[in-house]
Amino acid sequence: MDKSINLLFGVHNHQPVGNFVEVFKKATQECYRPFISTLYKFPQIKCVFHLSGSLIDWLLKNDPDLLKILKEMLQRGQCELLTGGYYEPVFTIIPQRDINGQIQMMSDFIRGYFEYEPQGMWLSERVWQPKLSQVLSAAGVKYVLLDDFHFINAKIAEENLFGYYIDGQTEQPLAFFPISKKLRYMIPFWSPAKVIAHLKGIAGEHPGAAATIVDDGEKFGLWPGTYKLVYRRKWLESFLRLLSENKHWLRTATISEYMSSHKPLGKIQIPAASYEEMMTWSEGRFENFFKKYPEANNLYSRMLYVSERLEKANPASEEGKKHLYLGQCNCPYWHGVFGGIYLSRLRHTAYSNLIIAERVLKNNYTGPWIEKELIDFDKDGSDELIVRNPQLNVFITPALGGGIFELDYVPKNRNIMDVMTRRPEPYHQKIPSLRKKPVKIKDDLPLSIHDLLGCKERGLEAYLQYDSYRRLSLLDHFLPIGLPLTDFKNNIFEEQGDFLKSKYSLEQKEYPSGISVILQRQGVVSYSGRSTPISLKKVLSFNNLDAKFNVRYELENLNKKPVDIVLAVEFNIAAESQGKGNYLYCYSEWGERAYPLTEDFESKGIRSVYLYDACTGIKVGIHCEKFPELWSFPLQTVSASESGFERNYQQTVIVPVWKFTLENTWHTNLDFLISPHKTPKKS
Repeated sequence: MDKSINLLFGVHNHQPVGNFVEVFKKATQECYRPFISTLYKFPQIKCVFHLSGSLIDWLLKNDPDLLKILKEMLQRGQCELLTGGYYEPVFTIIPQRDINGQIQMMSDFIRGYFEYEPQGMWLSERVWQPKLSQVLSAAGVKYVLLDDFHFINAKIAEENLFGYYIDGQTEQPLAFFPISKKLRYMIPFWSPAKVIAHLKGIAGEHPGAAATIVDDGEKFGLWPGTYKLVYRRKWLESFLRLLSENKHWLRTATISEYMSSHKPLGKIQIPAASYEEMMTWSEGRFENFFKKYPEANNLYSRMLYVSERLEKANPASEEGKKHLYLGQCNCPYWHGVFGGIYLSRLRHTAYSNLIIAERVLKNNYTGPWIEKELIDFDKDGSDELIVRNPQLNVFITPALGGGIFELDYVPKNRNIMDVMTRRPEPYHQKIPSLRKKPVKIKDDLPLSIHDLLGCKERGLEAYLQYDSYRRLSLLDHFLPIGLPLTDFKNNIFEEQGDFLKSKYSLEQKEYPSGISVILQRQGVVSYSGRSTPISLKKVLSFNNLDAKFNVRYELENLNKKPVDIVLAVEFNIAAESQGKGNYLYCYSEWGERAYPLTEDFESKGIRSVYLYDACTGIKVGIHCEKFPELWSFPLQTVSASESGFERNYQQTVIVPVWKFTLENTWHTNLDFLISPHKTPKKS
């Protein structure tokens, strides 16, 4: 009996839309280029490649020679290229029209640039639903790579996973190949000899079969410690050499080659699933991330909203579609261990692209204008209000304290309220015991990226503070008298009112040049052991031209017995970073002062405060009546990157605080304004 085996080996190379240029450079220099250069020296070794569109775009501008080498390898039959969603969306969360458009965009590029017809497809994060079978088959996809976990869920025994299956219910057969989890964990962490020995064992038990391993290319140089292992210690070269030396029983093949010469193992209907780790993080379904992270749900709802508006108003707009597709890159929509939604730059970039896509709809608008739309934006059963003018998109949720959950400064394509809430993550429990340096790689350790992480700095456990409410803006706190800033920052206090998370009534009034939005609630505050019913009204006034609005607060004591109150109105503003060019500037009764975004501060008698963001060129101002105190602090979260656990700046919290006795009525005004900020030129 022929005790040989086919190895279907490949890599998926991806960098998120909006990732730092330095990361693209490092990944290319320490991972993508040395991998391709090493493989190039072994023309007899076959390999499968997938490159995401965001990486392709960067390589076209910065390292086109690498793509030319890959093209040469294609032409000599050494490798094949996979299609997929161009900007790496999760297909199960985007409309079918966008699935088709993203696949067509990638396939058209491969045909045009590489002069190659793709047969198979890389499925982002391997998130699968049965409805995709017909969609992908109709798009001309011949096969899809999934994980062995998908097949096990479909009741296929592990010993029957060395080959491929087909979905016989599609008009054109669609094949599924199972990626081996064991090989994912072995390569490149076990010695090449032991990987070959493992494959030898498979060949003995399943002669003539195929073992499939297509995994993240970043494990070959970008993951902690792997550049030294894979290239300096020549793991990859040794592995490829052993494949060559054992070619009499260990054949490498492209997946298309294998399909052309081998029949499927049978038919299959694969249930909704992803790889095993993703199933754990998402609690079985990718959409559960939108329940756990309202911020992800907001981005998801915004993406669907823009897609629908484009389809209705301007479906032929290539510019609009491209930016929509850019905004569908999966990375900021979820979180496992790595940054994902916690990486503010990825969220900001997604929002920016969606705002640009939506601006296509306004190309014919001229002069001052204003419009409003009452819609269940996030499909939660409660309506949200959207107010737009030439410079602002303001999203208001009456159901959550009458807060603002998105505010787009349109001239800069920036959602300045793209912020995060601090919440516990399972891996936080490990942080106090982790070493500062990552685990060193030793031969034959069955490791994954999750095993390699250390802490990038000491004392991260001090930042494991969590919020009991969603961080929005224009939130109304009634705070305990004497509460210090530190306790507010660390969420160590009890609300003295029932306004923060409660539903406000909504009324709208239109004027020739503007709109007023009236949010009101009757509730209770509790001070000095006594409950007092009060009415709180906030009136937001927008005009038809400017990037500013006024908020008038009106409080009424409904039982007329005087009560001492501490009213704090919370704003969460997302600066690009805490860099030196970004700071707060306060004007008070006592003078003027600048504060870096790295510091907590409090000040009395505030007239106005400005946040200067040199990175985005935006200045955000809040003008206050009645000289409140002002609290401000940076809000940071703790998550992991590929280099270890780290702090991530998310936003700057700005809180005007008024302390007064409410006898009958009380009122004040806030002006909120956004304008361009020019960075001073260096002399």
